[in-house]
Amino acid sequence: MFVKKFKNRTASYFIMRKIILLLVISLLIAGCQKSLVKTEITKELMGTPVTITVYSENSTEAEKVIELAFEEIERIDRLLSNYKNDSEVSLLNKNGFIENPSNDLLYNIKRSLYYSELSEGAFDITVQPILDLYTDSFQNKKRAPTDEEIKETLKLVGFENILIGYKKISFKKDGMSITLGGIAKGYAADKAIEVLEKNRVKHALVDMKSSIKAIGNKGAEDWTIALQNPRNKNERITIIRMNNNSVSTSGDYERYFDENKKFHHIINPETGYSATELISVTIIADKAIAADALSTSVFVLGKEKGLELIEKLDNVEGLIITKDKEIIKSSNFKY
Repeated sequence: MFVKKFKNRTASYFIMRKIILLLVISLLIAGCQKSLVKTEITKELMGTPVTITVYSENSTEAEKVIELAFEEIERIDRLLSNYKNDSEVSLLNKNGFIENPSNDLLYNIKRSLYYSELSEGAFDITVQPILDLYTDSFQNKKRAPTDEEIKETLKLVGFENILIGYKKISFKKDGMSITLGGIAKGYAADKAIEVLEKNRVKHALVDMKSSIKAIGNKGAEDWTIALQNPRNKNERITIIRMNNNSVSTSGDYERYFDENKKFHHIINPETGYSATELISVTIIADKAIAADALSTSVFVLGKEKGLELIEKLDNVEGLIITKDKEIIKSSNFKY
């Protein structure tokens, strides 16, 4: 009886010693770790407010690195913008060809052609002539374009008419032009994160509104993004948790030409008219460039074909909102 009690007390003693030792080790580790400081800067770039947030041990160093990331986004914008007359995209559109294109332009066009094939033509960067028609009709003629005008302009649309040769990109048809508006922000977010990572940043978020990219977390918990109701900004659809992934949203509310949003910037390349079956598509993917291009692709495809595309891709999830306010989530959308 005495031996049994002694053994029990001995076992309890050693268990308590282990617990105390583990607590001491935990406290020592916690004491050695420096608390992370939040550093956040916002600038107007690529036509939208861009916010870069970093959690690090040194706020002064974080500010310097964030500035480098902003410089990278500015560099990309100088090359890929439709609104800068001396950008590579503008020169390509003006001349119908460009020689010795940058790796950035070449990569974006090649990826655009990939998503055109993947989406069976729903994603098409050659819809710029239609957007130009919309702009001219509503701003200068104060009316919507006619069916005949759209039909005629549609002859200039077709991703298969982009030629990539040796150190040269060109168009098959005179009058063609492209827009990288459906992919360039995602690319810029990815490149900004690359700059941060090269400078030893482990926890950061690049928020370009329609495209968001995260690495790590906020030091203790994941990044959280509130997905708003596109028809009621005060209402949340869901909260998306981010950790080493990307989110992109495409919607008819982003840029439109008429008050009813019948004519907006997401064009169906097959018809020449704006896609109107959906009002919003949110895609979660590993890379921001993929999320950006896929959100546009799914928006044009509509709920059935769009959901089908999402489901067949690895590490891609999506949330679709139809014009009837129906919310559709992909099978593994856990947010």
